[in-house]
Amino acid sequence: MKNIVRLLLCLSLSVFAVARAISPSKALSQTAKTGAEKKETGEKADAKTLLHDAKKATAAMIKNARADKALDPKKPKNKPFWKSVHLVAKNLKTAETGLGAKSNDFFKSIAAAREAEEQMKVDWQLTDSRNKKVIENGKKLGHALAILRTDFSKEAERKKKGGDLTAQEKAQFEKIKAQQKDLLAKVKKLEGEAKKDKALEKGLAELKKQAEHISKEPATLDAYIATIYLLDVQAGLIRGYEYYVDKQWRNDYLVLVNFTNTYDTWYSEWETSVSYDWAEVNTSVDIYEGEDVDVSESVSDEEINSEDSYAENESFDMSEAEEDDVAAEEDTDEEVASDDEDSMEDASDDEGEDMSDDGGDDGGDDGGDDGGDDGGD
Repeated sequence: MKNIVRLLLCLSLSVFAVARAISPSKALSQTAKTGAEKKETGEKADAKTLLHDAKKATAAMIKNARADKALDPKKPKNKPFWKSVHLVAKNLKTAETGLGAKSNDFFKSIAAAREAEEQMKVDWQLTDSRNKKVIENGKKLGHALAILRTDFSKEAERKKKGGDLTAQEKAQFEKIKAQQKDLLAKVKKLEGEAKKDKALEKGLAELKKQAEHISKEPATLDAYIATIYLLDVQAGLIRGYEYYVDKQWRNDYLVLVNFTNTYDTWYSEWETSVSYDWAEVNTSVDIYEGEDVDVSESVSDEEINSEDSYAENESFDMSEAEEDDVAAEEDTDEEVASDDEDSMEDASDDEGEDMSDDGGDDGGDDGGDDGGDDGGD
């Protein structure tokens, strides 16, 4: 199915509209459509342009967030959001350097930024802000990252080559599936402890769904590539929900957070074993409806640098006491666990199909590989 992997990821990132609960597995399937079924806007962009779009959207998001008293970075409940924004900005800067140098830092950092963007959507739920401009620019950031991730990556290059999985890829895929079965066991242990926390309960349910789906995927190239992309989302979810966890069982949840570090190991194997034709980054790809990356407000290059510098250099660290207070407050926050039109989630999250074109028994999941720098603090 033409463009399936990019399409699978793009819609899952596209609209920050419906559910505050995270359900990328459903959103992924909404993008499982042929290019013919999606309308082209007539706009095109190459990797350099999309990376600038992502940086501009991030700067606009930061600029509006800094002007919003409800997003004061000194308030503990806002710090998780700012910490994930910091990761996005930091990885985009590294990606820009990597693109200029034609190094693997470009691929690793785009994957890490994609992961941090998913983390950001989870952490946004903790804030009291309903800032439309922050949401709008966050959405455009997500679109730009989705296209970069699925059109200008080593995974995209491998998918283009086609064919069956190599022996090494099959072995890696089996390793991923085994890890997901291990993840299921860890989630099961946490589910009982999360019963009183509706938002966290929904997050764990989504992780469980993802892990179950991946563990049943067939050994095909499409399924393998889609699974790699899904790990971005999975790691972002796990790290984002860390701030929802009450003190008495935080150590149990940290086992889950540390588990995501294993993704980095096999991803390093992936990126060093797969070649990339750097001429591809100069190829312009179509921008479809629903993938808008253009920031409506004026943001100069000077402002981009200034806002990025703020996000990168400002301290958003949390004390243990602050983490305890945020988790306790979140338990009683009905809005965090409810559907909300001001969420940074996707309207397509309410429907689902298969993740790959030729396998899987369940609802498909949003794609995402892990493996970049600074996936979480």
